[in-house]
Amino acid sequence: MKNIKSFILPIIITAFLFSCSNDDIVTNNDTFTNNDNDSGDPAAEGNYFPSSTANYWKYNISTLDNTTNDNIASQDSLYVVTETPPTLMLDVNDGLPANGPIIGLLSSGTLTKSDTTLSLDGILELPAQLSDLVDFDIALNNFVLYNTEANIDTQLASNANTITQDFNGFPLTIAYQLTSTALGFSESLMLNGTTYSNVVTSKLSLNLSVSTTINIAGIDFPLAILEPNDVLVSTNYYVEGIGLVRANSGTSYQISAAAITALENFGVVLPIPPSGSTTIDQIIDVFSVME
Repeated sequence: MKNIKSFILPIIITAFLFSCSNDDIVTNNDTFTNNDNDSGDPAAEGNYFPSSTANYWKYNISTLDNTTNDNIASQDSLYVVTETPPTLMLDVNDGLPANGPIIGLLSSGTLTKSDTTLSLDGILELPAQLSDLVDFDIALNNFVLYNTEANIDTQLASNANTITQDFNGFPLTIAYQLTSTALGFSESLMLNGTTYSNVVTSKLSLNLSVSTTINIAGIDFPLAILEPNDVLVSTNYYVEGIGLVRANSGTSYQISAAAITALENFGVVLPIPPSGSTTIDQIIDVFSVME
């Protein structure tokens, strides 16, 4: 396997050099660069989330509606409020809601650190686009956000459940699975002209489906409103000695056209548009950390 990997890697790098000038990846007018020799191998032990009570991080938040191209700029201020090793708690925006979903996640409960992992007892809110149709929080217990020892594509945590809610007299069945996946280690990351060293990357994915039952002539028929789909995917970058420097989050959904028609025949209009897509970039602006 190692021989195959060493043979394929130069080919991938060469193709990448031809397709992207100066190894740059441009996303939402920001440039992010990973070193060519990044292997995705596990990182050495290090402090990838400094937790002293004086620590704070400020993030520039860009929320792009991919349907209308409207872009809203905001800022989140994240800071440590208590630390009782190995646990810590964060707050954001003096108690006001976070603008970025991952900033909100980090401040939703208790974080626990080890030499190699960061885990959370907290909650994840559903994307705001879906809140008028289904609205609940996903409770997390010891949910691992990163593991510096994990190989790339290793699943770090999973949380799955099925719940029911009522919508205008129709029973909704909502199934979800939230997963955390290791995306490996990079020696450096260039972000807005600043190079950060020793970067651990992970991915958070929320897969969601919504269905109901309609009755026609006394017979119940299942109706899929939202087919299983990743309604939230976020790639998160943690830097040794700093913490989270970037979270690039995407939300999307597509309501079944058949469901829209069937429900309209029963006089029910869904309270959200048939589809939606946003990109939310949470990028470090300034920070102050002590180990």
